[in-house]
Amino acid sequence: MVSWELLLGDCLEGMAALPDGSVDHVITDPPYSEAVHSGRDAHRGLSGGRLVSVPSFGFAHLSDAVREEAARQFARLARRWVIIFSDAESTHLWRDSCEAAGLQFKRTGVWDKIVVMPQISGDRPGVAVEMINIFHAPCAGKSRWNGGGRPGIWRCSPQDAAQGAKRVHPTQKPDGLMGALVADFTDRGDLVLDPFGGSGATGVAAIRAGRRFIGWERDPVFHAAAVARLRAAREQLSLFAQPEAP
Repeated sequence: MVSWELLLGDCLEGMAALPDGSVDHVITDPPYSEAVHSGRDAHRGLSGGRLVSVPSFGFAHLSDAVREEAARQFARLARRWVIIFSDAESTHLWRDSCEAAGLQFKRTGVWDKIVVMPQISGDRPGVAVEMINIFHAPCAGKSRWNGGGRPGIWRCSPQDAAQGAKRVHPTQKPDGLMGALVADFTDRGDLVLDPFGGSGATGVAAIRAGRRFIGWERDPVFHAAAVARLRAAREQLSLFAQPEAP
């Protein structure tokens, strides 16, 4: 049975209540930096000759205090991989926080978004990629992942975020992208933690791949939408599951 739980509430309080080494991996997409949010909030400009407005994300940027405490909890809880999305300008901050907490830096990966929104202001290039910060719990010898010698780049359009369904979160990651990360870094039966649950994309990918999942989301509207997605993924898995041999 593939179990999952997405809790409503503050993830820092929730993680603090979990025992040391109680999850196999962290795969998470926390809020990005203040620069990203301030550039989005009420930004207006010309696009195709039209004056457009880019709506706010609807939640706060990540503070230094939250990042540092999250890194400490990741280091305490994870037995293996810790995978964290960020804007490019914040990769060094996550590296500093995670290494200070005791995690081993392995690589800065890239999400190549392929099809991206233009820079509405027109005064600089648009954002073409987002970063995937890859850490590992302290271990003797070599770490292990399922990707062999492949480079750390994952290509997927943001337009594929809901695979044709309605998006439920403004920063929703594509199901295909999250499925690839789960397949590359985790094994069947592992417990995957996403403390910044958002649309539930990490959990959906974990369920579909036969992994267990636990996470948090503090916004009641996003939480309800994510829970619906997780339930649907679990039901679909049950529908197509093969009966066990006697």
